[in-house]
Amino acid sequence: MPFSHHSHSGQFCQHATGMLEEIIQEAIKKKFIVYGLSEHCPRYRIEDLYPEESHLQPLDLSKTFEEFVKEARRLQEKYKSQITLLVGLESETITSSSTSEALDLIEKYSLDYVVGSVHHVHETPIDFDLEMFEIALSKSSSNKQRIENNPEENLFAEYFDSQYQMLQNIKPIIVGHFDVIRIYRPNFIFSDLIWKKVERNIDYVVNYGGLFEINSAGFKVGLPDAYPQRDILQVS
Repeated sequence: MPFSHHSHSGQFCQHATGMLEEIIQEAIKKKFIVYGLSEHCPRYRIEDLYPEESHLQPLDLSKTFEEFVKEARRLQEKYKSQITLLVGLESETITSSSTSEALDLIEKYSLDYVVGSVHHVHETPIDFDLEMFEIALSKSSSNKQRIENNPEENLFAEYFDSQYQMLQNIKPIIVGHFDVIRIYRPNFIFSDLIWKKVERNIDYVVNYGGLFEINSAGFKVGLPDAYPQRDILQVS
């Protein structure tokens, strides 16, 4: 009984490919029972646009998301006899207003569910490319509020703290790529401090009834595991 709750389409996302309806047809062909449509929550500041979006303005992202929901609802109805489609969003966690922005969209469009993800630390993308990851790392190193001397330790700690805040604020039914912070540091060894934060976040999700996706994107960038890596999957 295959199912997936995290997907993007080239029609509504710059780093994906394919029309939304084509993706749904492929899911039906592969006999998916449930398939979630979860385009990214719009970003509202021009400084938060990715290089691939240099030709766009934040307002364009909001319009695109509105178009996505409209098309997703149409397809949800069209294919309801063949597959259960869920219409949702993947959250952004960038600034203090990110939570209210996501919750407003959930209410405005009566979305079916949320994929809760973190893509930024210190308002800097950590999974777009190595250059941006290193910028986030440098900001972590200069953060005087941290007591650790290891910038990687700081960055990982801040990532999982940001994730914990997102989990508390949104309580997403699906947690997206739980340890994506490992993307450019796959061999980083978690200290006891980091493990405590990981276990705290896992316990919180389990207690409110959320689910963790197994995200194969890790394989696409050459990691030995999907997200989460096997050591996290073994946490009980």
